[in-house]
Amino acid sequence: MATPAGWNTIRVIASARAFSMFGDELAIFALLLRVKHEGGGALSIAAILAAGHLPLILLSPWTGTVADRVPVRRLAPVVNAGQAILAVLLAFNSPLFISIALISFIGTGQAFTAPAWSSTLPEIVGKDALPRAMSLMQALYALAWMAGPGIAGLMVSKLGYATPMLANAATFAALALVPMFLVLPFHPREKGPRERGDVWVGLQIVRQEPVIRALTILLFSLVVALGALNVADLFFVLDDLHASTFVYGLTGSIFAGGQLVAALVNERRKVDQARLPANIIVGSLMLGFGILLTGFAWHWSLLLFTLALAGVGGSALNAYAFALILQRAPEVSRGRVTSAVQGVLSIGQLTSLAIGGVVVSLIDPRIVILICGAACLVVLGVLSPALLSASARNQIDDIVPPRLNLDFPLEESE
Repeated sequence: MATPAGWNTIRVIASARAFSMFGDELAIFALLLRVKHEGGGALSIAAILAAGHLPLILLSPWTGTVADRVPVRRLAPVVNAGQAILAVLLAFNSPLFISIALISFIGTGQAFTAPAWSSTLPEIVGKDALPRAMSLMQALYALAWMAGPGIAGLMVSKLGYATPMLANAATFAALALVPMFLVLPFHPREKGPRERGDVWVGLQIVRQEPVIRALTILLFSLVVALGALNVADLFFVLDDLHASTFVYGLTGSIFAGGQLVAALVNERRKVDQARLPANIIVGSLMLGFGILLTGFAWHWSLLLFTLALAGVGGSALNAYAFALILQRAPEVSRGRVTSAVQGVLSIGQLTSLAIGGVVVSLIDPRIVILICGAACLVVLGVLSPALLSASARNQIDDIVPPRLNLDFPLEESE
């Protein structure tokens, strides 16, 4: 049962993490502008965007293990302080490869802290309140995504490239102090000596638990579609619909605005675990149809409705899918499950960058958007029956690491 103190803790965590995301938006936007100003091409831009995702993929088994064995109140301050130092170094005008390395190291910190915070939420407000808690976070994150690029552009034009990056460092420093003022769990979820192979438990649970597996595949598919939409949308709005750059910026704000409105509404709704799958399917339908209808638009004004619909659906999907994953995951392995899902979704982000960099240059962007929307609906149609039927079952028991039976060789480094 969520207590008032628990809700206050969630609000502080959500606000602090949204503030840090706002700082990330400032820094990445300024860095991309600096690289472009210095003559960097599409490959350089793609490398910067990909650098932050690689640690989430490559380190996910180990970061999840740390999240289960080290309380977030001890882990987050150290990692966030390190990220603050790296963000300060990023403000210096260094060669591109150094900037990419710094982005990767900052992403490494994110790979450790994200599953640690997420897996702690059920211990703060309880499993029943997770849908509302995730919706609250989604609302604050949407605010950060809406405000970041515009304020970053203003800061760069008035104060130069370094100021947004130093502001990002300040947000990391502030986030490092947050656990000092919160009542957080003192003890790790998993205790005792480590056993060989236990770093792969999260991946094994994602593969074996039918609801988590279906949700991960669904989220992966929609992340790829949304990433490709974000790339194709630039060319679609400016070239196919002959709109202005202001309209292009407006489309991004409309999508984020849809996310914000939906998150604020969902934060007030009480949705129990039995109803979460149906809400996830409805959100996915709205997102898929929003993308598909965007591809049919013949005037930019229609995008104000289609992208708002996609934003509403994406908000519901994110909040409810991750709430259900946290509810279904075994308690002692929750960090590893969260980290494994995070790694899979980062692969989806990189896949969407590849689609954006290659496919959009070969195929008309309208066709790319239509394919993405149709693919979302097909994947949803395939997974919905399994999700609805499997969600009625009890969650699986925790997996014993030595008995893992993977279909491909995975060896833990000594």
